[in-house]
Amino acid sequence: MSDVTVHDAIRLALPIGTTLLAGASGLHRLVSWPVIARAVAPLFTDLRGNEFALVSIRSLRDIDPPLSLTMLIERLVSVPIAALAVVGSVDESAIALAERHALPLLNLADDVDIRNVDRELQRLVSDFEAQTDRRAAQIALEMGEMALTGAGIPAMVNVLARRTGRFVSVYSAKSELVCADTVRSPNTIVPDYVPCEGSSTVHGFQFYCEVLRAGELILGYSVIFGTSLTESDRATIKRATMALALEFTKAQALSAAEARFRGNFVEQVLSGQLTDHLTIQQRAREFGYDLKSPQRATLLCAEKPLVTQLQNLFAKTIREYSIHIPWIEHEAGILCFVAQDEQNTEPNGVLALLTAPLRAQCASLRIVQGRGSARIEDWKHSVHDAEQVRMLPGAGKTTVATFDSIGIYQLLLSMVQREDAHVFYRRHLGPLLDYDREQNAELMQTLLMYFACSGNLARTAETLHVHRNTLLYRLTRISQICGVDLEDPETRLCLWISVKFHPLFQHSSL
Repeated sequence: MSDVTVHDAIRLALPIGTTLLAGASGLHRLVSWPVIARAVAPLFTDLRGNEFALVSIRSLRDIDPPLSLTMLIERLVSVPIAALAVVGSVDESAIALAERHALPLLNLADDVDIRNVDRELQRLVSDFEAQTDRRAAQIALEMGEMALTGAGIPAMVNVLARRTGRFVSVYSAKSELVCADTVRSPNTIVPDYVPCEGSSTVHGFQFYCEVLRAGELILGYSVIFGTSLTESDRATIKRATMALALEFTKAQALSAAEARFRGNFVEQVLSGQLTDHLTIQQRAREFGYDLKSPQRATLLCAEKPLVTQLQNLFAKTIREYSIHIPWIEHEAGILCFVAQDEQNTEPNGVLALLTAPLRAQCASLRIVQGRGSARIEDWKHSVHDAEQVRMLPGAGKTTVATFDSIGIYQLLLSMVQREDAHVFYRRHLGPLLDYDREQNAELMQTLLMYFACSGNLARTAETLHVHRNTLLYRLTRISQICGVDLEDPETRLCLWISVKFHPLFQHSSL
């Protein structure tokens, strides 16, 4: 017989839904054999140590005299047993006592038959490998049923994570993250991991990767990882891979077909191929789009490694909420069109429904919008506006950034690619930027804050946490380095425009 731990028993023999109430530090204990409480006293006979005890709270009440769970634990810890699994309500005193003795105390669902649990534990202890394979087959069967019912890859990944107690993720054939389990940790992603068939270790995590195939075609990769993996984990992901591949193939086919028809509509409108108003309205109705109100081009952007995940999350979210809006995949994430918010307040309606779940699972999400387009033929202008707003560093990170709200940047963004704009910027701020870089100074930050405070010396000094005299000295040095008079209105205007250009040019200028 193989050495079986309490942790193994939870993963490979106990029913799904079992809850660990106490004694997590004792999960490494070895299990010798399962034992079921009798209906009469003494509940257990001939205990020799390391047994996995199974008991019903009802049986404790029925014996004469009745026995509390706390009293039972006090007797069992002296043996000592490996773990105790209970059907029924467990009181806080029993949990505290089990925790004090590092005794794994588990709560089984009320409808669980203890005799079935006993049989599963016996199989595990008697033939560990056979039980491991059996549990993997059960999980694979469940995955297969989920694939047939169209549960979707995220749901299947979450079930795998729950069944194994590990982190599970699925990648595309291009090694882009498609989805990760949201049960244990929605943001558990190891950025340096690149899917590769077989075992590997990255940043202390052990990974095991299986290739999702359709014949010779590689569809993607299914990955299970954690601080330590077992043969059971590997067997489970191997068995589940076929079901994942089936769902992956189906999802890709449906997504491709949907994207082709939906994308053709959006792309034809933006390219000018679809111009007839009646035809546009008819096609829109076929997709369930309501285009009566002016539409804003809206870009939902993510960092490059998370673009595919964002696209999958978006598609899943609009399906769940039955949202019908024109959209296509974009290099930065998603380009969609939503009805203009005439009050120009925080996102409402469709955008509000999308924002909360997407931000919850994609920390790098940015949402930017162009101006509203009353005519569908003008959508391309709204897209151009949204692309301009996207160029602003950090725009749309916490709230939706609209073209209407960016002020002077409406003008500056249209000029940023021009050589004369860059020359203007360098002429006025170049000496200051060079000085800061060479002297490791912070005069540029002082100038930025000076203009942010509208030239108010007291407020600028307070914001920078410096004395007024220190601020005056810094402003004098800025005037000397740039060769300008900060009191001259035209000079101040040129510097203010250059400061506004700064976030657009800084990466290429420094």
